[in-house]
Amino acid sequence: MGTTSSFFGGGGGSPLPQPEWLFQKSSYTYTFPYDGTVIVHVIGGGGSGAAQSQGYTCTGGGGGGYSRKQFSVTTSTTATVTTGVGGKSVGNNATEAEGVTGTSSSFALGSDTLLTNGGVGGKRYPSSNDFAAGGTASGGDVNYQGGRSGKSVIHWQNQLVCALGGGAVNLFGLTTDEVGGGDHTNGTQRIATGGGGTGGKGGDVQNNSQSASSGGGGSAGPAKTIENGPNGESRTSAGGAGGAKLFLFNGPLLDGVGGRGLVSFVNQSSGSNELPSFGTIGMGAGSGGIVAVNGANGFGADLQPPSAGLFGGGGGTSSDGQGGFGSHASLGGGGGACSSISGSTLRRMSGAGGDGVVIIEYIERS
Repeated sequence: MGTTSSFFGGGGGSPLPQPEWLFQKSSYTYTFPYDGTVIVHVIGGGGSGAAQSQGYTCTGGGGGGYSRKQFSVTTSTTATVTTGVGGKSVGNNATEAEGVTGTSSSFALGSDTLLTNGGVGGKRYPSSNDFAAGGTASGGDVNYQGGRSGKSVIHWQNQLVCALGGGAVNLFGLTTDEVGGGDHTNGTQRIATGGGGTGGKGGDVQNNSQSASSGGGGSAGPAKTIENGPNGESRTSAGGAGGAKLFLFNGPLLDGVGGRGLVSFVNQSSGSNELPSFGTIGMGAGSGGIVAVNGANGFGADLQPPSAGLFGGGGGTSSDGQGGFGSHASLGGGGGACSSISGSTLRRMSGAGGDGVVIIEYIERS
């Protein structure tokens, strides 16, 4: 039913139990093990990114909604718990597909029901400035909508090989834009934007050069924007800032720096000459976007990005060839999109959305 997390600590007075992280997908009855006061955190499943070919634009998925509420409980108190499932990756067997919407999580105790809806699956045919929305939330002391996916000013048919990042879980009451995937605001080719972080959005791409990939949002700030620059340059941006930002009460410590955007030149006959070295994507951070240039014969798929950090969104992958993988999200985050030139390969998949979770945290024990 649950697991404990080493990221949480105890409090003063009676020792506090480690919080339980509940992942069971079917509805079940939870019985509280101690008398006391708890904070219940409920996070919906994230949507997966869309998969597209022929160079078209597609978006990542939205982040799951977040709700929390304080309760007084005893060992005879029971609640009904359901945790959501993140949207599955799409695009296998050379298909083009919308992302899959995550399912909702809920926690019902007496007359109170905390409900967090899943993030919307990524859009395969987004119109200008269209995006996959984050999941909504209700029933808590606070209720925050999940981060949206990145969006583009360009209609999906413009063949710009544009893959946009997914949204993060909105833990701190920011706007859905502020924890969203990076946006594309100019008509450049081969674009991949980073996923959102819990403290800031993925990087935007405003430049007029080709092959631009932005970083993922951080736990304490947004990724850098790629601004207008010389034509023809390949450009990347750093991820958003990390910082000692607590996920309420005793943790966890969300201190992750967002993943850096990457542009990789792929050998057309033998894959990447040198696979990139990825650092660990830290807690609360989104992963960066990836652009694979000259990835013919499916070799763009050799670039498999890391998953986002806890609660972060996945970055998009844009492949100037046949293959590629969008970045998977962590708990509650939206997965990254994947767009490639050719539709004939089997090696193309969008990033999956992160599963939902319910966290039971004692802040006082009687």
